[in-house]
Amino acid sequence: MFSINSEYLMSSITQLLEQVTQLIIDAKSIVIFTGAGISVPSGVPDFRTPGGLWDIYDPYEVSTMRAFKKKPEKVWEFFRELYEKFSNPIPNPAHFAVTEIQKIKGVDTTHIITQNIDGLHRKAGAENVFEIHGNAEVMQCYKCGFEEELDIEKHLKTLPYPLCPECGKPLKPKVVLFEELLDNNLFQRALRLAVKSDLAIGIGTSLGVFPAADILLAPPPRTKKVVFNLTKTYYDHLIHYRVRGDVVNTLPELVKEIKKKMGEE
Repeated sequence: MFSINSEYLMSSITQLLEQVTQLIIDAKSIVIFTGAGISVPSGVPDFRTPGGLWDIYDPYEVSTMRAFKKKPEKVWEFFRELYEKFSNPIPNPAHFAVTEIQKIKGVDTTHIITQNIDGLHRKAGAENVFEIHGNAEVMQCYKCGFEEELDIEKHLKTLPYPLCPECGKPLKPKVVLFEELLDNNLFQRALRLAVKSDLAIGIGTSLGVFPAADILLAPPPRTKKVVFNLTKTYYDHLIHYRVRGDVVNTLPELVKEIKKKMGEE
């Protein structure tokens, strides 16, 4: 564990963006780690903050593997409501800003690791995206591993729930439920990239979900760490640069500063 010197505690967002811009320009390897906060402006629900979905639903009744295996019809009622309520979200300026940074620095050196299951980074044109909690636009059989793309008519309108055509068990979105392990191969690949990075940038994350938060917290002290967030996190003392504000505003401003400094504007 290490503490950040007070010299990093800059109050001016303009100054912070200038410093982060230089870090991005100088970095040879970057990981960008995103959480729910980047997608909330796109209408995707936040689960954990006050007023989020877990204030409305009991996650242990509707979002655990135990509940899914015991009462798949009840869990599918929750799934169906989410799909109907938050269907077809579109990327917002923060997603496009992340894609712009990746294009400027290069796809091979800028990796995007996300907790989100909405697929919005890919829709915004990003590559090298590690969706460590899965993707809700894919259906999966927990028993035999069968997968297919989400089909509204086939999956959401089949009552009480869609069945696997291979083994007959209930299908579920290919997302990590409580009591379910991450894809270890995918996560370890992402973690290795993070540990070796020169710069790790967190966006819209509370850093409260593990092991996902290790993407930002595990890299050694030599890796500069930046967080773009509206609110504080418990681990702010481990972050070198903390940019407070709405990411749909701060990230596009960051991209402008990068292009300005690189002579692209």
